[in-house]
Amino acid sequence: MAEEVQKQEVVSAGPSDSMRRRAIASAGVGWGLDGVTWTMYSFALTVVLPVLSISRAQVGWITFASIAASAVGGIVCGNLADRFGRVRVLTYVILGYSLFTGLTATAQDMTQFIIWRVLEGFVFGGEWAVGAALVAEYLNPRVRGRVMGFIHGCYSLGWAISTALYLIVFSIAPPETAWRYLFLLGVLPAVAAFIIRRTMRDRVDVGTVAPERKARVRDLFAPGLRKTSILATMLGLACQGIYYSVFVFLPLYLSSVKGFSVVGTAMYTWVVIAGSFLGAVTAGFLHDAIGRRRAFWILLACATGAIALFVLSPLVGEGFVGYLICFSLGFFAQAQSAGLGAYLAELFPTSIRATGQGFAYNVGRGIAGVGPLTIGILADQVGLGGAILWVGGVSACLGMLAVAGLRETRNTDILGDVR
Repeated sequence: MAEEVQKQEVVSAGPSDSMRRRAIASAGVGWGLDGVTWTMYSFALTVVLPVLSISRAQVGWITFASIAASAVGGIVCGNLADRFGRVRVLTYVILGYSLFTGLTATAQDMTQFIIWRVLEGFVFGGEWAVGAALVAEYLNPRVRGRVMGFIHGCYSLGWAISTALYLIVFSIAPPETAWRYLFLLGVLPAVAAFIIRRTMRDRVDVGTVAPERKARVRDLFAPGLRKTSILATMLGLACQGIYYSVFVFLPLYLSSVKGFSVVGTAMYTWVVIAGSFLGAVTAGFLHDAIGRRRAFWILLACATGAIALFVLSPLVGEGFVGYLICFSLGFFAQAQSAGLGAYLAELFPTSIRATGQGFAYNVGRGIAGVGPLTIGILADQVGLGGAILWVGGVSACLGMLAVAGLRETRNTDILGDVR
């Protein structure tokens, strides 16, 4: 009886619509601002390489190091969120990636550049896990997929903002200094951290979910959860392997392989962004309609086809058809990963949810960082497009294998274990 009373105190009896909207807005803004600061990197690469004397192979190593750091940061921040609360940790995470993005503008050589990218990657890794846990616990199970899909799509809105900033800043300032101004603008998201901290509260009092024991990473590998943790991490690896294989090198591919100008690169990137936003939103509805597993299988296969069409077709850059190909690339490359927020939240129990999401998503991301590294190395042998297609195809196959071993979770009440 005492245990039941304790469980009732852990979760508020039905959050208000206002608080639910704030949770969605907080997670969406956090993820969108992640999109701003992270995608600045891919645009800056077009100039940073010659200015700081960095080779394409070294770009692969820098990208790998920052993504690997995000894996560590995601685990640490996810665990802290299970110990001290989602909102508190989310606030510090946004402050952190704003600070280190701004400091990237001060880099004078490759060593300094990689230091700031690694530190930014560390705090960047925590945002998704913490924000996804926060908002998932506020949502009705029947619409969790579509709402989380919309939040996932907010990253594309952030990407659109960074594309606009790239176009404006590089049109005003000379390239050798414009990239520094671009990174300096990355400090602006810090404002959102203060707003979130003052207006939000956690749905779950994490300190009372398991008062006898704090969440530990090793609990993810207890007998009843080990298989789920391993396969969920494999799925995180696959989805982000596809994402990074396409989007990290997209501006470089458009400018160096297709020969587009700054304006041309921005225009085609916006088409990809429009496709990625609509892909994330559409994927959310698909997950709610047919279930997580079937949606992942369909979208992973379509993403592979879209990448192949993009890198093999000579029509990219040829008017309407070229734009359509770029739109489909953005649509499916983003859609295939849009279900991760809902699925991972449903796979892990409340007491260790943020830790589990942080581990699966960010360790997956860290291993997926081998993809850009591989692309950077293979580009000289098989071309940049061929390297992107190879890494994307392998990632999709891994994702399908992972989903085959995971359970279906559609319409799961993820707070049932604390009520």
